Amino acid sequence: MKNRIRPENTNRFLTAFLLMILAFSFAGQAWSTGLQTFEMSEEVDLVHMAPVISRSAVEPGNTCDAALKVTVSPGWHINSDRPLQDYLIPANLEIDTLSELIPQDIQFPAASDIDLLGEKMAVFDGDVIIRFSVSTSPEATSGDYILPLRFTYQACNDRECRAPQTEAVDLMVTVGSGGRILSPDIFGQVENNITGGEEYLTANEVQKNPETESTLESLIRNFGFWGYFLALGLAYLTGVLLSFSPCTYPMIPITVSVFAGQNRSLGRGFILSLFYVGSMAIMYGLMGLIVSLVGGVFGAWLASPPVVIGIVAVFVIFALSMFGLFELQVPSSLRQRLGARQTGGGVGGSIVLGIIAALVVSPCVGPFVAGILLYIATYGSPVFGFLVLFIFAIGLGTLYLIIGTFSSAISALPGAGMWMESVKKFFGFVLLVMALYFLRTIISGEIYTILMGLLLIVYSVFGGGFDRLGSEDKFLPRLKKLLGLLAFIFGLYLLLGVMINHGFMSSKLSDRIPSSGIAHTNSEKSIDWRTDLESGLVRAREEGRPVLIDTWATWCANCRVLDKKTFAHPAVVTEMERFYPLRIQLETAGSDISREFMDRFGLKHYSLPTVLLLDSGGNIKRTLQGVVEPEDMVAEMRKIR
Repeated sequence: MKNRIRPENTNRFLTAFLLMILAFSFAGQAWSTGLQTFEMSEEVDLVHMAPVISRSAVEPGNTCDAALKVTVSPGWHINSDRPLQDYLIPANLEIDTLSELIPQDIQFPAASDIDLLGEKMAVFDGDVIIRFSVSTSPEATSGDYILPLRFTYQACNDRECRAPQTEAVDLMVTVGSGGRILSPDIFGQVENNITGGEEYLTANEVQKNPETESTLESLIRNFGFWGYFLALGLAYLTGVLLSFSPCTYPMIPITVSVFAGQNRSLGRGFILSLFYVGSMAIMYGLMGLIVSLVGGVFGAWLASPPVVIGIVAVFVIFALSMFGLFELQVPSSLRQRLGARQTGGGVGGSIVLGIIAALVVSPCVGPFVAGILLYIATYGSPVFGFLVLFIFAIGLGTLYLIIGTFSSAISALPGAGMWMESVKKFFGFVLLVMALYFLRTIISGEIYTILMGLLLIVYSVFGGGFDRLGSEDKFLPRLKKLLGLLAFIFGLYLLLGVMINHGFMSSKLSDRIPSSGIAHTNSEKSIDWRTDLESGLVRAREEGRPVLIDTWATWCANCRVLDKKTFAHPAVVTEMERFYPLRIQLETAGSDISREFMDRFGLKHYSLPTVLLLDSGGNIKRTLQGVVEPEDMVAEMRKIR
C-alpha cells in the first residue's frame, strides 16, 4: 500500500513551517535589535526652539516679557546654564540689541540633577522655558522688528553625547498700541483689577528664577510646608544667639528697667515686655517687607558679576565689623535725636522704646540685620520677608521678655565676659559664609569648595578648636572646642575631596594631556592609550594585532563615564592586552580631524563616545556607540581577531 499524505498531517507540517518562519522572524528582529544598541543611531533633530512673546504689540518706551521655549526630545538632556563640571558646555542664550529693542534679564529655569557613575550633573530636559524681557525705545516707530536669538547647547543621553551646537532663531516684536495678551500658559494669567482693566502678571511674578534662590527658599522648595518652620526656626535661633553679643547682652537689664521699672509685678512686667518686643518685631518685619517688595529684580541683578562682587564686599565689610576692626552704627546725631524721645512707665512708652530699639540697631546686631535683609531679597516674597525679620526680632527679644517678666531671672543668666566676643566672632564667620554663598554664582565649584574648606579651617583655629581645656573650663569653652573641631573636620574633608577628585593641577590642564585626555582611574592595571592614528594602524598591522579606537572630547561627559566604568574594568583591561589601543580626540564636529576621521571610517554623523573595533587586517568589524557595559565590550572584543 502506498503511503499517502493525510490532510491532518499536511496541516501539521504547514503549522510547523509557519511557526518556524515566525520564530526566525522574531529571532532576526531580536538579533537586529540587539545590534542596534551598538550601531550608530540616526541623526535626528533632538532640540526644538520656539521664541514667544507676552503681547502682540508693545507701546514705545514700555517693556514686555518674552521667552525661548526649548523642547528636548524624550530620553535626552542638555547641560544647564551652570553645569557642575567645568569641562561641560553650558546652555547659553545670546540676544542681539537693536536701537529700538533692548533685551535684558535672561533667566534660566531650575536644573534637574542626574547621576552618571556617582557624579551629579545639572541638566535640562523636556520643555525648558528661558525667560527674558524686551524694552522698547521711546523713539521707536510703530512696526515689526526682528530680534535675533542664538542658543548654544549640548545634547546627551545616558549613552552618547552630540557635539555642541548653536542655532539661531528670530523673535518678532511689534511696536504699537492695542496689543493683546499672548501665551498666558507661559507668562501668567490675566486678572481683572478693581478698576475693571486688565492686570498682567509678569514672568518674574509667575515663576521666580530658581538659580538665584536663597537657602531659605531652598528649604521651602525641598521640605514643603515644614520648610517654613525650618527657615523661621533658623531666624529665631539667630536672633537668640545675637542677643548674647557684647553690644546687646549687658544692656538688657538696663533697658528693661527703663520701660518696666525696677519694682514691677509679674503681670505688668510681662505686658510691658510684650509690647516692647512686639513693637520692635513689627518694625523689623516692616524692614523685611520693604526689602522683599523691591527684591523682585534682585534675581536678575545676581546674573551680573559686578553686582555679585559688590554684595560679597558688603558681607566681608560686615564680617570685619563683627571681628572688631571697626564699628558700623547709626550716626550719633540720629541716635541722640531718637534717644531724646525715650519715655517709659507705660504701654505707650514700651512701644516707643521698641521702635527706637529697632531703628537704632546695636553695632553687633546691625551688620547681621543688614546681611539678612540682603539675603531675603533673593526670595522676593513680602509675606515671608516680613515673617523672617519678625521672628528674628522675637528671638532677639526673648531675653527682654524673660527678664522683664521674671526680674529674678537675671541671676540665672551667665555674667558678661569674653564669651560674648566669641559669639560676635562666630557670627562674623557666618557672614563670610554668606559672602561665599553669593560668590558661588561666578566661580567654579572647585574654587568654591576650596574657599569654603579654608574658611572652616580658619574658623577652627581662631574659634577655639585647638584651645587647651582645663578642669575648670565648663560648658561654653567645651562647646567652642567642639564646634571648632567639627569645622576643622569638614573643612579638611572638603579640601581633600577636591585634591583627590581633581589632583593638584587644574582639571582643564589635565584634560589637555595627550596621553590620557580623560580622568585617570584607580585601577591597578590601566590601558596604555596611544594617540597617533596613522603610526598606530601601521604598527598594529605589522604586529598582527586588532585595533580598538576610542573617540572623545573634553566636553563629553559620557566619554568619561565610558572610561571610568568600562575601560577601567579588569576584564576589559585584560582583553585589551591583545589589542592596539588608540584614543583619538575629536573636539568639534567641523574640524578637519573630525571630518577626515569620519570619512575614513564611514561614520555618518558626529557623536561621542564612539568605539571602533578593527581586525588585524585593519578592517572595521564593529562600531559601538555610547556607554557600553563592560561585559558587552568584552563580548564584542572577543569576536575580533
